[in-house]
Amino acid sequence: MRAPPSVAALSLLLVLLVAGSAAEEQSAILGPEEMEHLDHALYDMNMTREDMGFTRDVADPVLVLTNAREALRHPLRLPAMGDTLLAVTQDIAAGGTNTCWPLMAEWLDTFVDPPGTVSVDNRSREWDALEYNLAFLISAFVLKAEKAQGMLRTAYAEIPASEQCHMAASLLGDMFDAEDQPEVRRELTFLGIPPATIQAVIDENLALDPKPAATNYIAQVAAIDRHAILTAAWIMQEAVETFMQAQTNVTEWPEEVVTFPSMLGDIYIGTRGNDHYTQPAFLIVDPGGNDIYGDGCARANGLQQHWLSAVLDIAGNDRYEGVSITGPGAALFGVAVILDAAGNDHHQCRYAGQGAGLFGASILIDRAGDDFYSAQALAQGAGYVGAGLLMDYGGNDVYKAGLAAQGYSGLLGFGLLADFDGNDYYLAGGVKPDYERHPERFVSLAQGFSIGMRPFAGGGMAALVDLKGNDTYIADVYGQGVAYWYAVGMLLDAEGCDTYAMHHYGQGSGIHLSAGLLFDGDGHDMYTGYILAQGNAHDYAVGMLVDHAGNDTYSADHHSQGRALNNALGLLIDSGGDDAYFARQNEQSQGIGNDGDKREYGSLALLLDLDGTDQYSCGAEDGARLLRPDFGIVYDVLPEPETENTEEVP
Repeated sequence: MRAPPSVAALSLLLVLLVAGSAAEEQSAILGPEEMEHLDHALYDMNMTREDMGFTRDVADPVLVLTNAREALRHPLRLPAMGDTLLAVTQDIAAGGTNTCWPLMAEWLDTFVDPPGTVSVDNRSREWDALEYNLAFLISAFVLKAEKAQGMLRTAYAEIPASEQCHMAASLLGDMFDAEDQPEVRRELTFLGIPPATIQAVIDENLALDPKPAATNYIAQVAAIDRHAILTAAWIMQEAVETFMQAQTNVTEWPEEVVTFPSMLGDIYIGTRGNDHYTQPAFLIVDPGGNDIYGDGCARANGLQQHWLSAVLDIAGNDRYEGVSITGPGAALFGVAVILDAAGNDHHQCRYAGQGAGLFGASILIDRAGDDFYSAQALAQGAGYVGAGLLMDYGGNDVYKAGLAAQGYSGLLGFGLLADFDGNDYYLAGGVKPDYERHPERFVSLAQGFSIGMRPFAGGGMAALVDLKGNDTYIADVYGQGVAYWYAVGMLLDAEGCDTYAMHHYGQGSGIHLSAGLLFDGDGHDMYTGYILAQGNAHDYAVGMLVDHAGNDTYSADHHSQGRALNNALGLLIDSGGDDAYFARQNEQSQGIGNDGDKREYGSLALLLDLDGTDQYSCGAEDGARLLRPDFGIVYDVLPEPETENTEEVP
């Protein structure tokens, strides 16, 4: 069958998608060949593509994002969304002109204004004593940041300070178990949240009727201006990157760290040596050395009027260390930007950080080096009523988190972890036991996972995108391209021989009126799961796993490998290679649907293998058109025969 497309060819097609239509027929994840065989498989079941659009949008929550709803109603738009995100990230990795902000705004049902330009005036400032080029860059940065802070004032204008405290306590207290952890309650007070507010939130969580508190909370969320937050974030990112590009003209840096006050907060200019920063700062610029950024800096906290935080570290093996509940790279009712241009860096947060936008936006960009990231939750590209981004340009990186991380989003959030190169390791779990299903396992909620507030409000959009390298993904319960309750979660891996391992709910799974996608573009891959995995959907949901090339192995116990149950659509497509599909309970795996029981209609399940010599534990054979119980199929295409060389040997 077809050879996998080159990265350049895929990128070109995807950029066209961003500029133009996201129509199903132009999808690169599900290209013409996949769509042709999908049509054939549906025909063998006496169906067409229209039958894939059976009703799944059956609830009535508020604040549902348009694309989350569209993925349920028109499931082939899910891979087209993956195409668009791949296009943007590939263009950014290649040094193109793309940025994530317009796409994030569209997916969050709002819009964003470009940063624009500012004119640097001749007002005397304390930093004018620095070298002219450096003083000029600081002045220009401050003027841009003033514009961003004005946008943030607009964003939260309708939210009284008391309500902001309540919202922060609700999110962080629930995530970090404030009712059982006195230390967490103390940490919340350090953020500026009154103890009475913390106790009120705990009481709400224990209430028999959650609706009154949820209704009030949603009304607070709806009053936040997401357009203003995203515009402020784009302004700040552009300001930091412009500073980075222009700092090569600076020839004289201080020999000791100097501090300047400003209306936006303190400004620190570091040295080429090893500096240690611990205090809250609006801007830190450091030209070199192995630096330490402690708990008080590199984060934004609007509850204490510290709305903006920016760090530009130009060189060195640096450490970003956080022990408070929001650490470096966290933005709580504000915007935080970290740009680390070089070095093998160590990012460690005891709680949240590393690209966590919580009622705000945060961007962590690491341009080079073998980096280490570790956090408990709400980290490594996590967005909640806002946006959280972590973009790592290269190196063999390690990402460790407990839960709600590595491309995570909650209510009206966009979370993205994008790694552009290197053999990377992603681990999520080991912190919060999954008491509801498997007390011996742990919830991950990671690696392209989004969740809503069931039943009151929908979730967001979340993705983990890895463009190159032989990568390892390990999660436990909920991970690797999965979503829950009117949300979309994606894991997109473009190249490399990759390993995916998880236990329950993942590897391209939609759960409870949501859509999940796992796409792997190339390489010999290994997929291991236990239940509800590998192109699975459950309860009015859509789940897809698409693998374009390589000799792949799929292993699971049950309810996996193109499995759909309870009025759902499950799809697994492997386009090339000699593949093997193993399931311990074959009657519950590999193209199995169900009849819907009392729900009037059933599910649709498809497992399609389009090339190679393959093995199936369910008994299907190469070239099979094996109909499976209750609206399911295993559809296999024989490999094309090799052409004999008939030329005579001289």
